[in-house]
Amino acid sequence: MSWQAYEEIRNLLGTFSEIMDAGDWAGLGALFADGRIVDEKGREIAGGREDIESLWTAMVHLYGGSPCTRHLVSGPVIEVKDTAATCRSSFLLTQKVPEGKLVLVAAGRYHDRLSVRNGRWTFTERIFYLDQEGDMSKHLVDL
Repeated sequence: MSWQAYEEIRNLLGTFSEIMDAGDWAGLGALFADGRIVDEKGREIAGGREDIESLWTAMVHLYGGSPCTRHLVSGPVIEVKDTAATCRSSFLLTQKVPEGKLVLVAAGRYHDRLSVRNGRWTFTERIFYLDQEGDMSKHLVDL
């Protein structure tokens, strides 16, 4: 597989961060339209476009349409085989709401499975590991 696959997957990780920080839950649903999000114990949190969009709409506080966050995804370790790939990466999530201080919300890891669909790399599964929790009080709604 060419270097292009690696760059396209890195761009997908960056697109994920941009979508999350924009509070674009429809965009998030589109990004995972053929995928699912799973917790570290293997439990499916959400799967498919509508389920993922609905969950984030219900779960995340918005301030003037924005979650006021910055998702930083780093250190991707990408393994490509034909039209399938895995990627392990780390994340930090910060937030600064209006009239608030900059806080660390969470830190953890993603283990992604990806595949090529319609000529583009897409998520098929994201397992997230929440390793450290900061101040989530202004980020997540109590469900």
